[in-house]
Amino acid sequence: GLRRGINACVANEPADVLADPHLAARGFFDTADGLPDRFASFREGTAQVDAPAIHTGTRPGPLSGVKVLDFAWALVGSITTKTLGDLGAEIVKIESRTRPDLARLDVQVSASKPGNWDDKPWFSHLNTSKRSVSLNMKKPEARELIDPLIDWADVVVENFSPGTMAKLGLDYDSLAARNPGIVMVSGSVFGQTGPMAQEWGVDGTGGALSGRTFLTGWADRDPVIPGAVPFGDVIVPYVMAAGVAGALQHRRETGRGCHIDASMYEICVQQMRDYLAQAKRGERPQRMGNADARVFWQDVLPAAGDDRWVAISCPTEADHAKLLALTGPDVAAWTSIRDDQAIAAELQAHGIACGVVQDCEDMIERDAQLIGRGALAMLDHPLLGPFGHIATPIQFSRDTFQPFRAPGMGEHVHEIARDLCGLTEARIAELDQAGVFQ
Repeated sequence: GLRRGINACVANEPADVLADPHLAARGFFDTADGLPDRFASFREGTAQVDAPAIHTGTRPGPLSGVKVLDFAWALVGSITTKTLGDLGAEIVKIESRTRPDLARLDVQVSASKPGNWDDKPWFSHLNTSKRSVSLNMKKPEARELIDPLIDWADVVVENFSPGTMAKLGLDYDSLAARNPGIVMVSGSVFGQTGPMAQEWGVDGTGGALSGRTFLTGWADRDPVIPGAVPFGDVIVPYVMAAGVAGALQHRRETGRGCHIDASMYEICVQQMRDYLAQAKRGERPQRMGNADARVFWQDVLPAAGDDRWVAISCPTEADHAKLLALTGPDVAAWTSIRDDQAIAAELQAHGIACGVVQDCEDMIERDAQLIGRGALAMLDHPLLGPFGHIATPIQFSRDTFQPFRAPGMGEHVHEIARDLCGLTEARIAELDQAGVFQ
């Protein structure tokens, strides 16, 4: 499949993961117990610089004043820089009309039109709190903006295939030669090194190779891809963002920057640690449907209404007995004639873990917890109008975050060329005429 450009991979069992030569080559299991203990690898810079002072930015948030040069695209990189930006960092996003972000192409609502880069809700959700510079990186003149921005930046974020940044002269060693204290984070499916580093993959690749797909489903049926949500794509960004925060603190303490190598495959494997431990003991973990070997009883059961469900979990036999005392022996019969929200409220009141299996409309329109925590930030988009944007789920007691709407393609290229890169209006006009701002 890979030779033909098809994203195909093996659905590993946990024992297969332990024997994977790619992970072995990256030293992933070089630990005291042979189980993974890292979420990302770090390579410290060789040069020591004066520890930069803690910046004082104009936006609220714990990362106020941190300056990020963003080469990210699609989910992993975009959520990483969105998180940093929503937490107060200043983000300059580098993109191009010659190779637009996938999220600028996805037509999801009637207001979105093919060929319009700026009216896609997905892009808007993923790219709050950023400014956009559109550059044709194949033009040598693009370096007139890129080089000053490297000097300006504290952090560079990218999630291209390994080797892409090197082809552009923007690999970590090249960046550090110009800005020794810089922190770079690279996200990819397999990591920057190892025998599989150059292979192509997506979220499902990391899930299948990690053992997660093999263990999803029922014992008497084939494995299934676990759900519509790209599991790795939405976990890896928070690992990358946390890595950036840690690297900035390390730089303050030591004066050294670093390169963070975040592998989706490894991060997915990290989530499988308990199953890997079973495999090391010679056991063979199996698919268990909705059950969990660590829980006495749990299941997803029907509620009244069309396609309404609740999830109930009883960690101990005593919890299960408490449930049966309320429902009788046929729990599904009891739940099937009751409203899902009422079921959850009643069981929670009796100390039984229960939640509604919500759809997107439930979460956006009716979830009191999400509404109460401000999980959606209402931002006014010039083409889509006002709508709730997903807020970063990290809150600090001393800061009120103020995300702003996602940028149009290249919306800020002229002001950044002038204010951050020091170019004259005449030179900016020349670059524009030469097609550099594409």
